[in-house]
Amino acid sequence: MSRSKNVVLTKDGMIATIALNRPDKLNAINDALLEELMQAFRQIESMPEIKVVLVKGNGRSFSVGQDLSGVGTSEVMPPNPYTKPYESEIFEMARRRFHRLRSILDFPRFTIAQVHGYCLGLGCELALCCQAIIAAEDAVFGDPSIRMGFAPANALWTWRVGLKKATELLLTGQYIDGREAERIGLVMSAVPLSELEKKVQLEVQSQLQLGSIGGFDMQVTWGQFHQAAFETAGLSAAWRLSTNLYSLSAIQRPGRSFIDRDGFNFYKIREEKGLKAAIKERDKPYEPYFPTPRPKTG
Repeated sequence: MSRSKNVVLTKDGMIATIALNRPDKLNAINDALLEELMQAFRQIESMPEIKVVLVKGNGRSFSVGQDLSGVGTSEVMPPNPYTKPYESEIFEMARRRFHRLRSILDFPRFTIAQVHGYCLGLGCELALCCQAIIAAEDAVFGDPSIRMGFAPANALWTWRVGLKKATELLLTGQYIDGREAERIGLVMSAVPLSELEKKVQLEVQSQLQLGSIGGFDMQVTWGQFHQAAFETAGLSAAWRLSTNLYSLSAIQRPGRSFIDRDGFNFYKIREEKGLKAAIKERDKPYEPYFPTPRPKTG
């Protein structure tokens, strides 16, 4: 129906599918992909016939998260703190990111994330904003930005899995596979990769035919009351607070920062050795404690 460079939007009756389409980059999210993603959601919102939205990734992974190359990433990655960016620049970027993700969480259709391969960082936040996640058993979830010295940016982790488990995952940078994600309630269900497509289609059809006894009006009404319950519990305030903490962690003032206390300097290593080496060095200290699950498609 609509094919941009980085996102493919298709329609089949009452179902719309948004496919992230940077397969050669494992669907790393840059500014262009993010904008096309939001355009796709806006386009669907103007189609009252669409009842279910499926979000997936083309190629070997759902998404490895924000593009760490630094090229065309001013909306998804904080600038190198040693370039001395204005604080307002970082806070404004984080605010825009919050509003984009919040609009997906509040989207007036039933949204399902179909996850395979890696689902990390901003890609994982996107999945968390969908009303349901169905994953391959060997899919990998986590937030690698924590390994770079950033504070967690999204309070939804606590709402999805509870404070104890969110604290464990977000203060250690631990990755988990689809089986563990199902066990702790992060995903609705995890199945073998070969059965993922079938499982997702069953859920889509159940939403279309059986999911709402009162019809689609009831589905939308339930969604809005669900969001109201989140607001009553303080989700927006918590999310704004975590967004601000993320911004503060990104400032990294010389002499007073994580980096200057012998922390990992991703920006410097990326500049000196390249992106792949920087990612490898970022993850190396964690392997003895939290061996990274490996998806069969990764």
